[in-house]
This record gives sequence, C-alpha cells and structure tokens, in this order.
Amino acid sequence: MSPAEQQGRLIPRWFAPVTVTFLVVLTLVLAVTGALADDGVMSRSVLGLALMCGCLLVATCSAFVRRRRRRDPVVTVDGARVFVSPAATVWPLVGAVVSLYAVVAMWAFVAVTDFSELESPGFSLVTIVGAIALLPDLVRLLTGRLHRWRLVLGPDSLTYRGYRTDLTVPWSKVGRATIQAKAPAGVLINVRGEWKDPVVPIAAFAVPAEQLVEEIARAKAAARR
Repeated sequence: MSPAEQQGRLIPRWFAPVTVTFLVVLTLVLAVTGALADDGVMSRSVLGLALMCGCLLVATCSAFVRRRRRRDPVVTVDGARVFVSPAATVWPLVGAVVSLYAVVAMWAFVAVTDFSELESPGFSLVTIVGAIALLPDLVRLLTGRLHRWRLVLGPDSLTYRGYRTDLTVPWSKVGRATIQAKAPAGVLINVRGEWKDPVVPIAAFAVPAEQLVEEIARAKAAARR
C-alpha cells in the first residue's frame, strides 16, 4: 500500500477538505469583521480570533494535507533514530493558544470594566470558559511538560513523547507495533508491564505509519543481538 493510500485509510478522505474549507471561511469572515469593526478592543479581539484560526489552518494543512513519504530520521551519536513532528504542525498550534489567551484577556478586561461593551456576551463567556479549561495545558506548556511529538528508537530503549505523554521503555518490554485505524489513528505500540500502550498519532508526523512500524521492529531486533 502506498503512503498516499495508507494516509487515506487512516485519515478519512473527507476530513482534510472539509476542515480546511471551514477554517479558511472562518478565518476570512473573522478577518473582515475585525477590520470593519469600529470598537478598538472588539476589533483587535476579532482579529486575534482570525489569527488563531489562521494558525489552526496552517497546522491542519501540515497534519492532514501534507503527503506522507518515507524520510530518513535524525541519527544521534549513540545511534538512536529520532522522528520529530514537523515545525509547521507544532508551532502554529502554540500560536493558536497564545492568540486565544490574548483574546480572552481582552474580553475578560472588558467584562470586568464594562460588561455592556461586549457585543456577544454569550459567545465571549463560552470562549473564556473554554480558555480556562485549557489552563492545565497552558501550565504544562510553560513548564516544559507539554511535549512536541517525538519518537526515539535508541539502542537500549524506546522513547515516545507527545502532548502529555512522556514514556521511555526498555526494548525487553516492547512488544509488537501495529497500525491502528480507529481514532487516534496511528501506530499502537504494545508494552508489557505497568506502562499503558501508547498510540503514536500519524497526523503528528511527516512519515507514513508503515515506516514507523518497520523502524520499531528493526530497532527491537537490533537490541536483541
């Protein structure tokens, strides 16, 4: 199966065009609305939302539109093979979070100083509540505990870091790696012991799932020798 066919099987073919179209329309609507708004604070906040949606658009294109093909991983001095999520997927997501909190800060200030100035109080409050719900992840991001997706196949162990997961397992405890088509689609790694089986999301990487499965099997076999 080709990388394009594999990507189509793991990620529904309708998902990328529908999501990209939605984000393009939403970004344009917010940008135009913000540019035409008379009120300074509300204009800046709507433009901030447009920036947030634009960042999500870039990340979505990188994660779901990018054609996955086999690429050589980074090889460290100790022989570890490292796969890292593309910068175009990761940093726009960080930019979207920063934009969201900038908007929420403006709305919270307006809500405290003059609540009547909020043009859409219900939407604003829902957005503020949503931002509050994301505070734990923001704290993790600021303290270095929200991880860029990374798979390291070392001589002695396998390390997977991604979002909230930070897992290092010796090869003796690593079982079979298989492709998982259900959400989250990616590579399911069976590990023995107290560890939970991690799923490496294929949307976070620029290589096909088959390559990750093959690389894990090859590294595990090499560790046995």
